[in-house]
Amino acid sequence: MNENENDTNLPIEGEQPKKSTKKFFQRRSSWFLIGFLVMVLIILIGVLLGIPKGINDRVRLAETQASPKIQAQLESAKLDIGEERYQVALERLDWILEEMAPFMSEEELEEVGLLYSQTLLKISTSGKPTPLPSPTPTQLAFTPTPDLRGEEELYTTAQSLLANQAWNEVIQTLEALRNKNLTYKAIQVDGMLYVALRNRGVQKILVEGSLEPGLYDLALAEQFAPLDSAAEGYRTWTRYYLTGASFWGVDWAQVVFYFEQVYPMLPNLRDGTFMTATERYRVGAIEYAKELAVIGDFCQAQAYYEKALAIQADPEVQLLAVDAAEDCLRDSNPPSTAPTPEPTEKPDRTKQPTEEPTEEPAVTPTETPPAEPTEEPTVEPTE
Repeated sequence: MNENENDTNLPIEGEQPKKSTKKFFQRRSSWFLIGFLVMVLIILIGVLLGIPKGINDRVRLAETQASPKIQAQLESAKLDIGEERYQVALERLDWILEEMAPFMSEEELEEVGLLYSQTLLKISTSGKPTPLPSPTPTQLAFTPTPDLRGEEELYTTAQSLLANQAWNEVIQTLEALRNKNLTYKAIQVDGMLYVALRNRGVQKILVEGSLEPGLYDLALAEQFAPLDSAAEGYRTWTRYYLTGASFWGVDWAQVVFYFEQVYPMLPNLRDGTFMTATERYRVGAIEYAKELAVIGDFCQAQAYYEKALAIQADPEVQLLAVDAAEDCLRDSNPPSTAPTPEPTEKPDRTKQPTEEPTEEPAVTPTETPPAEPTEEPTVEPTE
């Protein structure tokens, strides 16, 4: 019986023995694999959470260490500007923008950019006399050909052109740089554009007599930084000039009002007509004096004739001034023989009393007979 049972468990010849299979989670190796994967996952989570924190810590540390350096260089740059060491101040500002820009806030970058623009302007205008108007405006041609130079080469070229005061070429070069790479040294490029546009606008106003284009350049420059007091003054007097010229031949009083303020400040300011502010005021004063003389205001007319003669001698205006002076004197001192209405309206108490009987008729003495009482007694005794 046992033998038969044992015989049934023996493999039959020609058949493959069956392998015993276990489930995945029942294997020992599977647990090692799961543990390894969990450990890797934990490490990855820790890394992902720790990297940003570490980066933020390093950035905060760098900002903390960079802030004193930035402030020190900024204060030194301001001191250099105050002592007219503009090139040294510019180098300090360049170092701040190139080395410390990632650790600065937008407000700090704006402050440094404004100081950078002002320093460039000081360099371009220090020791330079105010440009005087020239009889013929200069026209500089633009080159429309594309610029294939690299960013650094364009930037270096623009710096050289800025030092040579070639404002048109500076603007063209910087525009080519911006078209190639908008973010390349953005703050420095903004400062250079500010200086070039500001100075080109002033040149158009004072030298070329192109007043409206000059005002447009100043408006473009103002988008990068506030205008300095000199440029703001040029813009104000230019606007007064244009406003006064708009009244030319229409309202001479307004012409005199505006150019009386312009010509003492910018006597040679002119527009495309080549008439300076001084000449416009002189002509306007003469024409306004003629209008005053027509309405009988001779004293004011004389004053404006004399203002025009103080600018330039003119025999014809001199005669008009003499006539106005005589009429003004006549109006101020009228002749004493002129009839006045006072004697007919008020009685004259200075007349002698003897003149009064002549004004009234002597009727009362003749109406009363003076001799009647004496005639009657003399006639009766004789009869």
